[in-house]
Amino acid sequence: MDKVEVPSGDQALRVDGLRVAFGDFVAIPNLSFLVNFGEVHGVIGPNGAGKTTLLDAITGKTRPAEGRILLNRTTDLLALDEPERALAGVGRKFQKPSVFEALSVRENLELALRLRPRSILGELRNWSDPRRKARADEVLDEIGLAARAETPAGALAHGQKQWLEIGMLLMQRPKLLMLDEPVAGMTATETAHTAELIRRLRAPERAILVIEHDMDFVEEIADRVTVLHGGDPIFEGRMADARADARVREVYLGR
Repeated sequence: MDKVEVPSGDQALRVDGLRVAFGDFVAIPNLSFLVNFGEVHGVIGPNGAGKTTLLDAITGKTRPAEGRILLNRTTDLLALDEPERALAGVGRKFQKPSVFEALSVRENLELALRLRPRSILGELRNWSDPRRKARADEVLDEIGLAARAETPAGALAHGQKQWLEIGMLLMQRPKLLMLDEPVAGMTATETAHTAELIRRLRAPERAILVIEHDMDFVEEIADRVTVLHGGDPIFEGRMADARADARVREVYLGR
């Protein structure tokens, strides 16, 4: 892969020489890349390219054989267990939304703080603290569900459940927000709303890493993309340039 210029900015995530193997099968042979604060970075590629394995390695679900993963330049994620990585500022939303359907939208957001073993927001874990409610109000506005605050989460449409789960992560103020196929199964209207949401969530204190198969969506939201094939990065740069890259077209877009 040709080297590309990484935008200037503070490093939110640095992956160096990552190797992940399952027995004799090597899912990621040697992966290095950077994601900066204030950036939306897309990771794309065919099925089996190593995208989900990468997220598993960052969150601690999978243990790499080699390599280094740093958060905010100094936090060695490989030295932490899964809960500690979440406390350090790593937030991950899986493809299938997981919300508490019997609880209201607001209660889901507030519970996102209560479920942590310790809260990065300190005393906001206190169930009766009015600042917890104020934070929930902020997030409700961010995700566009303020009008549904008292609605049971089970009554939400598919897209709204996805936005609620993103909101549950936002309650914890993640430094790195990772979204795994955030528009899978969405309508065109929901997809457009999700693109607007992710653009609004871009912030100097946060980096966003997105895995997605909808290339039009990725082009709309991502500052840069990394294309994986067999766990190897074969392209990094703008999505518009990825579409024109011969190797990317051969192994992914041309299929």
